[in-house]
Amino acid sequence: MNHAFPIPFLSCLYQVIDVQKHLMDACESFANTYVQHYILIGVSSGDAIWRIDGRPVRMGKGAGYLIAPGSVYGIEEIGAQPFSYYQLECSIEIAESRKANHAESKKDEGILHALCGRLQVQPARWISMLEELYQHQAAASAAGAELQAFRQHIRMQELLYYLCERSAAAHDRDPRKLVEQTIAELHTDNGRKFSIQELAERANTGQRQYNSLFKELTGRSPLEYMTEQQMNQAKKQMLITNEPLSSIARNAGFQDVYYFSRRFKQMVGLSPKQYIRQRRSELRVVAFYYGGILLSMGMRPVGANLTWWGGSAFLKDMESGITDVGVTPSLDMIAELAPDLILMNSNNLADYEPLSKIAPSVMIPYDGKRTLYEDMRIVGELIGSTAEADRYITRYESKAAAARGLIRRAGVADEKTVAAIIRFEARGEEFAVFGSHYGRSGWSLYNGLGLQPPQQVRRMMEQGIHFKQRIPIHQLAEYAADSDYIFVIHETEGLEHVSNREIWQQLRAVRHGRFFELGHERFSYFDPISIESQLDLLTELLIQQASLVLVR
Repeated sequence: MNHAFPIPFLSCLYQVIDVQKHLMDACESFANTYVQHYILIGVSSGDAIWRIDGRPVRMGKGAGYLIAPGSVYGIEEIGAQPFSYYQLECSIEIAESRKANHAESKKDEGILHALCGRLQVQPARWISMLEELYQHQAAASAAGAELQAFRQHIRMQELLYYLCERSAAAHDRDPRKLVEQTIAELHTDNGRKFSIQELAERANTGQRQYNSLFKELTGRSPLEYMTEQQMNQAKKQMLITNEPLSSIARNAGFQDVYYFSRRFKQMVGLSPKQYIRQRRSELRVVAFYYGGILLSMGMRPVGANLTWWGGSAFLKDMESGITDVGVTPSLDMIAELAPDLILMNSNNLADYEPLSKIAPSVMIPYDGKRTLYEDMRIVGELIGSTAEADRYITRYESKAAAARGLIRRAGVADEKTVAAIIRFEARGEEFAVFGSHYGRSGWSLYNGLGLQPPQQVRRMMEQGIHFKQRIPIHQLAEYAADSDYIFVIHETEGLEHVSNREIWQQLRAVRHGRFFELGHERFSYFDPISIESQLDLLTELLIQQASLVLVR
């Protein structure tokens, strides 16, 4: 939506970051790209249908468009002729004098934002200005080319002035802008059904003109556009929920589920149930968390946070080929992976909104009272693999029962045996303790083998807390004195700073030689495949009854 506005060129610096020219054949397309800066598009030949923040936008020769930071865009369909366009990336720097006044600086930032969308341009002049910027960009970017860079900066200001001038002149009298406003309303009120007559009245045009302008702007008739929007909403729900088809149809605006199913098959080529089976079997998933659960169900995510959760000795082969998306996501990287679904937990809550622009995103918040089995069933429902989750749970429980029998027959542990899981920190001056839901073999020790946590840890677990760190070393006895076994997780450090200290040596488990130092790669990870292997290893360790076993 464009507005007439004051233009504070003196308080803002609008800088060219890059200018590119792209030529594409009719059969080409490009995947979604996440926008970090403002992007100006000018079409020099041909026409194409773009998808910008989920909306189809048709651009023909001479068209101009401004895409805002935080948007996701791509080209999904090119006309019969080769398609070429200029792409100018620019940024805004607010003058120091304006930064002090937050409200004023926000107003300045809104100037380019107010232009976002289809631009009011004279095609020949618009493309000529972009061509000139493109021709001089290399020279202006060269080292020592201060004068050329300054001239390029002036060209940029002239282009922005031209856009602002054209926008102000066209304000409130271009019927295309009024039609664009109704298109925006279709996306902001997904649950409401609009008639063509109502939309035309809102745009202050007749229905015939409205239909014509709508198709010019989107490449689709209003009815086709709204039906596609309804189907896209239904597709999203099919991928991320297990709601009944009747409920999905109603949410998409169809009261009759049978009519919805017929229209869906006409448009998609598959029935809703066929679509769910096919899409879930070939889903491209980015998993900031729950990647290990996906692997246990036979699904390899295209991206995962391997920085934090990767590295298990039991997953190394499976993790090869998975893109490490890291802790703080690069939205460009995520967009390039073209996911169908993004999974995350509370750690990435702040990233939910931008990620949801790239693909349907599901945030499963961390809950210390929810078990691994419950997590598996939740993820299994999302990807259509609940049977895989159930098979794993049955297999693990069977192995765990057999392992409990082994250690009890060997006389090394029973249902009253207490075990502490400890990680030493700060060169032995502090330590951490773990419950059953925070990795470090807690699930296999407490749930699998049936050992009991120390009283202090049990009280934590009852509150849904499974990890406590930076406990002063002088409190070690409070957490481990009553333990029959102690398992020390060697991550940043092991026993080297405490093994000769009285506070360690006086513990009952240490006096009887019932302690184990466990290596990080095999014993720290909390995914289904790793904990199944940990169950086997821990059973073997307990039966061996070694005085000190260093497992790395």
